[in-house]
Amino acid sequence: MRFLFVVAFTFVTTLVCSDQFQARIHGQDSPSGPSYVVDLSDARNHYVQIEMTAVGVGETTQVMLPTWTPGSYLIREYARHIDRIEAFDSRGRKIDIEKVRKNRWEIKTRANREFTVKYRVFCYERSVRTNWVGHAYAVLNGAPTFLTVPEQMELPHRIGLVMPQNWKKSATSMKPAGGTAHEYLAENYDEVVDSPIVAGHLSVYPFEVSGVTHQLVNVNEIGYWDGAQAARDLAKIVKENHKLWGNVPYDRYLFINVLNDSGGGGLEHDNSCLMMSTHWSYRNSASYRRWLGLASHEFFHTWNVRRLRPKALVKYDYENENYTPSLWVAEGVTSYYQNLILCRAGIMSQGELIGMLGRNIQSLQAKDGRSIQSLRDSSHDAWVKFYRQEVNSDITQVSYYNKGAVAAFLLDGNIRLKSEGKYSMDDVLRKLYQKYSGDVGFTPADFRSLCSDLAGADLSEFFRVTIDSTEELDYQPAADGFGLRIGDYIPGRERNTRESRTRQTPWLGVRTSSDSGRLTVSSVSPDSPATEAGLGYDDEIIAINNLRTISSLERRLALFDVGEQVTLLIARDGKLLELPVTIGSQGSENWSLRIHTSSSDDQQQRREDWLTRSEPLQSEEDVAEDFLEFWGGK
Repeated sequence: MRFLFVVAFTFVTTLVCSDQFQARIHGQDSPSGPSYVVDLSDARNHYVQIEMTAVGVGETTQVMLPTWTPGSYLIREYARHIDRIEAFDSRGRKIDIEKVRKNRWEIKTRANREFTVKYRVFCYERSVRTNWVGHAYAVLNGAPTFLTVPEQMELPHRIGLVMPQNWKKSATSMKPAGGTAHEYLAENYDEVVDSPIVAGHLSVYPFEVSGVTHQLVNVNEIGYWDGAQAARDLAKIVKENHKLWGNVPYDRYLFINVLNDSGGGGLEHDNSCLMMSTHWSYRNSASYRRWLGLASHEFFHTWNVRRLRPKALVKYDYENENYTPSLWVAEGVTSYYQNLILCRAGIMSQGELIGMLGRNIQSLQAKDGRSIQSLRDSSHDAWVKFYRQEVNSDITQVSYYNKGAVAAFLLDGNIRLKSEGKYSMDDVLRKLYQKYSGDVGFTPADFRSLCSDLAGADLSEFFRVTIDSTEELDYQPAADGFGLRIGDYIPGRERNTRESRTRQTPWLGVRTSSDSGRLTVSSVSPDSPATEAGLGYDDEIIAINNLRTISSLERRLALFDVGEQVTLLIARDGKLLELPVTIGSQGSENWSLRIHTSSSDDQQQRREDWLTRSEPLQSEEDVAEDFLEFWGGK
C-alpha cells in the first residue's frame, strides 16, 4: 500500500505541475512542437516519469524514440528502458496506443488536437550516452529520454523539470523557456538530443573567454575537486581553440563533469560536453591531466564533427546507422589535437606531448589488426565492430581514434614539409570549416583535395597507404621534419629500419589476464607458436614444464630460450590438457619519440611552429595566391 500511495502522490504532483506548464507553453502564438514535463520525484528508485503533450497530425499519430546517440556510433535500442506508456486525449480520456516498431508507437488522435503520452523510463546506466538518476543527481540525455512526433521535429520543443524537494539546481545548454525555474526551450528536436540535462547537487564555476560565458558544472562534487582551478585550466584550452579555429560559434558553453566512481568517458555536443570522472581524479596529477585531455578532446569537437561534419552525418537518421568512412577525421584528428592543444596552452610540456605521440605509435604497432583492417574500414564499420569488442579484436581491428591520431600527425608533418612551412593541419581545418561547415558537409574527396591544395603536392599516395590500405606506415619523414628521434635511430649512422629497432625476446603470441590466481588467455596472435600448438581463448595456463605459473607468463617465458620446446599444462572446459609448444621470438620494437639534440635550425623552427602556434602562418591573400599557383601548374 505504501508503494501505491507514493505512485499516486507522484502522479497528482505531476498533473498539477503539468497543467500549469502546458498552459504556459500552448498559450504561445508561435507554432510549437511537443512539450514535456519530466518528473524526477522517484529519482531515488532510478525512475523518471515523463508527460509529453503534442498536436495530432491526423487520425493516427506516431511517436518515435531514437535508437542511438550522435557521437557514439552503435544502435543502443533505448526503447527497452520504457516500461509503462499510456495516451490521453485533450480531455484526459484514455486513447489507444500501440507499439508498431521497436522504437515507435501509434496513437489514435485527431488532426490539430492535443494529445498526451505518459511514460516511465528506467535510468540506471552511468555513461555519457544514457541516463542515470539517483538520490543525489540526475543525468538525462536527449535520445534515450524524449519521444517526439517525426513530422514535428523541426518545431520548438519545451521541457520542464519537476524536482525533488531537496534538489535546487539544474543545468543544460538549452535556453531558459521563461516561466519558472527548470524550464527550457530547444529550437528543434536535434537540439533536444544534443543537450544533456543534469539536476540535483551541482557546483557551478563560470569563466569568460573571448567575451563569452563558459561554465564548469561539477555534478555530485563532495569536496575533492578544486573547481575554480579546473575552470582556469579549461579557460586556457578554450582560448587556444578560439585561436586555432578563428571563430566562436556559440553564445554560451557548459563543461558538464559528472563525478562518480563507476562511470567514465565523454561526449560532445554543440554548446556543451558531458564528461564522467572519479571524485579523486583531481587529486592525482596523472588522472587530472587525463581529465584535461578528455575536456580538450570534447571541446575540439565543438567545431570538428559538431559543426564540421562528414556529409553522411549532416542530417542524422536517429533510427538507423549513419555510415561514413570519415570517422577517423572526426575522432582521430580530434585525438591528435587534444594533447597538441594542451601543449600550446602550456598545460603539457613539449617533451610530454612528443612522448605521448610515440606511445600512440607504439600502441598501433603492437596491434596485429593493423595488417587486417584499414583506417577507412575501421571508420565505416564502427557500427558493427568498434563498440562490440571480441576476444580477437586486437588482432583483427584498428582503432580510428589511435591510428587516426597517428595518421593526423603524419599528415600534419607532410603538409608542413611539402609546403615548406607555409601551411599545416591547422590551415586544413580552418579552410575545411569555411567551405563545408553547417549543412554542407565534406566527402573524403573534399578532405583529400584540400590537403593536397595546401601541401602544394599530390597526397593521393599518402592517403592510399595511410587511410585505405593496411600497409606499414613510414614514420621517418615526419620525425625528420620536426627534428625528432624515433626509436634508436641516429641520423647519419643507421636507418631506423624494423631490423635496427628489434630485440629478440621469447614469445608465444598470446595475451593473458590474471584473476584470483587464474592466468587465462585473452587473445591469440595469428601465425604464432600458440596457434600452432592449439592454445585458445579462455584457456587457463596452469604450468610450464610442471612449474606453476600464476601472475605473469612473460616473466616465466623469459627463463627459456628461443627455439626451446616446453609443455604447457592448461585447463579447458574443466579438463586438464598438456600442449607441447616451441618458443618463438618476436621483435620488441622501440617506437618512442623524443626531441633530437642536434636538430637543424629549420627543424627547430618547424617544431616550434607546430607546438606553439595556433594562428595562421599565411594571410588569406597568400593562401589564395598559393592555390592559384598550385592549380595553374597542374
